Amino acid sequence: MRLSDDQIRSRLSRAEFGVLGTVDADRGVHLVPVVFLLDGDRLLIPIDTVKAKSTTRLRRLRNLEQDIRASLLVDHRSEDWSELWWARADLVFVSNAVRTEADAGALRSKYPTYASPGSIDTVLNFEVVNLAGWVAEPGSSPGR
Repeated sequence: MRLSDDQIRSRLSRAEFGVLGTVDADRGVHLVPVVFLLDGDRLLIPIDTVKAKSTTRLRRLRNLEQDIRASLLVDHRSEDWSELWWARADLVFVSNAVRTEADAGALRSKYPTYASPGSIDTVLNFEVVNLAGWVAEPGSSPGR
């Protein structure tokens, strides 16, 4: 059953993790797990200093410089198929801004891991251009 935009926004707002898809000109679709924050028609994804990286110039950034389109997928899986759902936000990359204190504060509120000063290097700023989502109908099961 299709989810309404309000239902999708609600699920995206509550979700902790998602999978960001960007396009690599040579390799095709590039998928990476991310944390994020939905802020109206903006979606923010931090590039942090918490996890070890050889560089903050990640493949997703290089991909977005070549093709500004991206998608974020969030889902819920369960052995009980009647509990399955997914939500997708189609995105357009706006900027790789040096973090603003407001964006960092909003991300810190959602993710306590970012409480330490300097834990967010930059924030990827996207415009949400389309939402899609689906939820299993009550009582649904495989083979129905």
